[in-house]
Amino acid sequence: MVSLHRSCGPDFRIRKYLLYFYNLKGCMLPQLLISPHADFWRIVARHVGAGQQAGGQQQIIVPTFAHAQCLKQALMAASDGPRLLPPIHTLDAWLALQFALDLPASSQRLMHLFAELRQHAWLKHLFGSSDALDLLPLANTLLTLFDELSAALLPGVDQEAGASASRWQQALAQLSLPARQLLSEEAQLVWTLWQAQLDANDPGFVRHVALQRLAAQAACPLLWIHPVAADPMQQAFLQAWARQQPVRVVALDWCGPAIHPLYTKAWPELVQDAGPDPASVADHAEPFDPASAQLPTLCPASSLEQEAQRGAQCILQWLAVGRQRIALVAQDRVVARRIRALLERAQVLVADETGWKLSTTRAAAALAAWFDVLASSADVIALLDLFKSPFVYSHWSGKAEWLMQLEMILRRQNVAGGWKAVLAALPERFHNKPLVEAQALAQQFAGRKTLAQWFELNNQVLDQLGLKAALAQDLAGQQVLALFADIADANQNNSAHFQFAEWQACVSLEMEARPFVSENSDQRVVMLPLNGARLRRFDAVLMVGCDAAGLPSPAPEILFFANAVRRELGLVTREQRQQQQLRDFCEIVVSGAELVLSWQQFKNGEPNACCPWIERLQLVLARAGLPPLGTRQFDLPGARLQQQMATPPQPSAPALLPAKLSASGYQTFMGCPYAFFARQMLRLSQDDLFSDLP
Repeated sequence: MVSLHRSCGPDFRIRKYLLYFYNLKGCMLPQLLISPHADFWRIVARHVGAGQQAGGQQQIIVPTFAHAQCLKQALMAASDGPRLLPPIHTLDAWLALQFALDLPASSQRLMHLFAELRQHAWLKHLFGSSDALDLLPLANTLLTLFDELSAALLPGVDQEAGASASRWQQALAQLSLPARQLLSEEAQLVWTLWQAQLDANDPGFVRHVALQRLAAQAACPLLWIHPVAADPMQQAFLQAWARQQPVRVVALDWCGPAIHPLYTKAWPELVQDAGPDPASVADHAEPFDPASAQLPTLCPASSLEQEAQRGAQCILQWLAVGRQRIALVAQDRVVARRIRALLERAQVLVADETGWKLSTTRAAAALAAWFDVLASSADVIALLDLFKSPFVYSHWSGKAEWLMQLEMILRRQNVAGGWKAVLAALPERFHNKPLVEAQALAQQFAGRKTLAQWFELNNQVLDQLGLKAALAQDLAGQQVLALFADIADANQNNSAHFQFAEWQACVSLEMEARPFVSENSDQRVVMLPLNGARLRRFDAVLMVGCDAAGLPSPAPEILFFANAVRRELGLVTREQRQQQQLRDFCEIVVSGAELVLSWQQFKNGEPNACCPWIERLQLVLARAGLPPLGTRQFDLPGARLQQQMATPPQPSAPALLPAKLSASGYQTFMGCPYAFFARQMLRLSQDDLFSDLP
């Protein structure tokens, strides 16, 4: 392995010291700082082993289950024989093991807040809305803000009464006078609503109390491993544990000497606590040797399809040479999806950790088609889409023939929609029982009902249309049914009444928020987001979408919440998000894995600039008189095919020849004899098109 700094030995990668890591009460926590490189978990395992030899058990907290596997593998590799591993948990899993947390479901919180918001007509005017239904996305956004405020301010409330309100006013005081006048009503609204809903059922409050109870039961030392700084609620937990038992924090060392000078010159904001002028750190860095730095390889493409094809070919070549741990970092999800499809065509399965929305599955599309039928009062296109779903009447053997006849009749009579018009257009002998059943169910979706009543009615639809049995046999369908059951159970006691459109919007938001979890035992190729690669080691990494728009990825502003207010309240700011993204990117660069960065040089016919981080790295190399980053072209392998002339068919049916031809028929014969044979001789025609003209 190449050292990060040629003039320093392996011990340079680790720094142990005490500092004021958390400032709630000024308690000092010892830290083990490890520079980001491939030996991170080996060093942690060595440290854990030394602690076990010294005697005593310790509890280890890691960010995710993937990191727990990394640590377990490192511990087993470091041991000479079988050993008893210390307990390793994630914080949420540990809480779930210790306490039965009764957290309200997201749908329960969402609909409760929405029911409160729609009672105030001035809110619609405040946010420029003409419909109460528009307040549902607002309620969803407010819940995100509430969770951020709870995590940031609840520990301060415990320390000092009224500290939250004073910090809020101090944050508003930092704004200019016009901005304060512009934001005062909205900011006060968020503050008032957050305080009003902050009770014993608030998830942030429940989590904070559970963490403090867990810390009060501390019976062994705690080893906290995390690549990013803990939030205030986690800080309060660590402080409380430290008052009972020793706590040691293992984190990444982002100080200047721990990072190769090449990267501190290109990305000075990497350096932790660099002061108001981080560039001064890079200006005084010592000369560097490019041979000691891990450099990525570039793979520019001219189009989306070319980027996907080259990315798939790159991964196939890595697999061919024996790479068993390959990461596909999806900065551009469209390209990543296309690469996944190309790899599956080559019989290579991809373990998707990014997840895609449950609403994009075929199972959810069947429910969406039924909702469209209800919302449009049986629009013909929506009605046909419903019955074309493979989940509707899936066990009816005559469905295909019946559906073809139904569509042909409706197209020929140009029925626009409406239950009466659809049923009136059908002949007497036509089997219209499925339509009658759907009409009877649709008539019940009227008026205002509680959420429990809506879900009970929806269950009748699933049973009568044969959806439930078909969904139960599909993986995505099982998750859709589980989602309905979870929402229904969480809202049993909600007595508020909602219209169909409001209930449908609630279901749609929950489907958008819940990811679809697929089953895949092949873990050679893993698709994940940039932050999902933290503290994980791969043999090779392909990152797609490395253009100026995708890296760093822009963080959407939440309503009116100004960045200055977020900074003063201790919430994550735009600069902190981008700095963390840069550190995640740099961690992959220095991890020792072969890294290929891909992007499209042209989009919509216009030049598309690559990521500014790459440009800055190229600039540092050029100023030092060094060659630029290398490029690779993963062209598709060619194949020699034997030429074989095709013999066109020569249909002959003199008995079908028409006795006379119109001018248009003769023109068809001269233009395309095959079209003439199909239309004039076989009497085939296209389906009639629906038209909204009278």
